[in-house]
Amino acid sequence: MDKKQVLEILERRAFPGSGKGATLVETHISWVILTPDFAFKIKRPVRYDFLDYSTLLARKKFCQDEYRLNRRLAPDTYLGVLTIGSKNGQLHIAEGIQNPVDYAVWMHREDNHRQLDVLLKAGEVTAEDLRPLAHSIAVFHQNHVLLHPHFDPNEMVNDFADLFHHETKLFATLGNGTRPTLEAMKNQLSFFIDKHGKRLKERAANGLWVDGHGDLHCRNVFLTAPPIIFDCIEFNPHLRHLDVLNELAFLCMDFDHHDRTDLGVAFLRFYQQEHSCIEIPEDELLFLFFKAYRANVRLKVALLGSASHEEIIGYWAMMNEYWNKMMDAG
Repeated sequence: MDKKQVLEILERRAFPGSGKGATLVETHISWVILTPDFAFKIKRPVRYDFLDYSTLLARKKFCQDEYRLNRRLAPDTYLGVLTIGSKNGQLHIAEGIQNPVDYAVWMHREDNHRQLDVLLKAGEVTAEDLRPLAHSIAVFHQNHVLLHPHFDPNEMVNDFADLFHHETKLFATLGNGTRPTLEAMKNQLSFFIDKHGKRLKERAANGLWVDGHGDLHCRNVFLTAPPIIFDCIEFNPHLRHLDVLNELAFLCMDFDHHDRTDLGVAFLRFYQQEHSCIEIPEDELLFLFFKAYRANVRLKVALLGSASHEEIIGYWAMMNEYWNKMMDAG
């Protein structure tokens, strides 16, 4: 499908439920039609290094995977996968269409005012509000341990070093003054992983690697009762199979991004009360590394998208802060 076809469906309200006030939200990998009752997520026919939605068969598979995987944490939000195809000569999103031209993940529309990033910006989140969220994630992790994970510490080098492929754009955005810092990271990265690779492997063997969410940041959480955690990574298991500290670091890094480090500390404390994930001092160091890695991920997304100059500077500064603390500590 293309955007023109999506807009035609939107304009004709050719989908289940009321189309009153329906809007379109776009990302670099999806179109999402939002209505008062539902959301319909359509995957763009795109291909990147980290995902391939370029064929109809692939988009069908990943829609089904998205539905199945997200029902682990949001069973009432994810309703199914609908076909997109011709009815009476016009495109519709519906069940049971023959000869579909595409697919859409069908979701219940949640209250956007309860989205965690929205609540943070409004100053409406307390530490105690995060206790049920920590409980939900701890139980989820305990139920989805990877017993025999395929883990190579060098993969962490490759994941972090992917930023270096975007250095031209980084220098163009932030100036050549960032070059020495980036070069230092390149030189220190492999050394750090070599030094702590044994502990990373021990953690994997001790049940601290999970088939997790993979994209756990504040925008993907509705702070309801119980919390709703949605939009996990379905397109690349490598990004979803991870150390629990890697998962938690994303959310805690995002709290830092919102200038609420105190909430990240409280969240991690609540989680630890139910599922011990920081067992020795070396794990504290690894947590800093994972926070730097998650700031690295957000920086790459910002460089590839339409983020503001201030946002790019912010993630660059956060990554450097974590990295320096990590290097100072060993």
